[in-house]
Amino acid sequence: MIYKYYFENAYFQNRFKVFINVARLSIEKDQEKLIRAFKDVNTKYPNTKLIILGDGPLKEKLENLIKKLKLKKSVFLLGRISNPYPYLKKADCFVMSSNHEGQGLAMIEALILKKPVISTNFSCAYDVLDSGKYGLIVNNNINCLAEAMKKFISQGLKFNTFKYKEYNEKAMLDFYNII
Repeated sequence: MIYKYYFENAYFQNRFKVFINVARLSIEKDQEKLIRAFKDVNTKYPNTKLIILGDGPLKEKLENLIKKLKLKKSVFLLGRISNPYPYLKKADCFVMSSNHEGQGLAMIEALILKKPVISTNFSCAYDVLDSGKYGLIVNNNINCLAEAMKKFISQGLKFNTFKYKEYNEKAMLDFYNII
């Protein structure tokens, strides 16, 4: 009971818009770009939070960046969480800041939970988001990522419902065609 109370009050208060990223803390996932973009968002919209779930070699660097940008009350590196789904379900918007991905599994999980998705433009994003049908794909830079998050706050983002069964069937068909 204490965990649930802390969980909901620390990160998910109604007056805040919460963005979430679930990924290893590494160069290719580029949470540094995401944190810098979020700084711009948080300056304009102080009632915002960014939760990053994951662990990796850049943890200390990202912690220092959060301190440097004075975001300690708005950006939370929570480490690797064995069950990230309660966080993902309660967040308002999933943001993927990767420079490249093989599959984009966290993005698929966010879509299954009916979360709006903002992603940088790598090839897998076009496949998973069906070229923007299921989420917003932006140029891979701080400014475009920040503008997309601000757009989510000011206007909301509406997309088609992700058809995970169709996606899975297509993925399996593509797999069998390759082998």
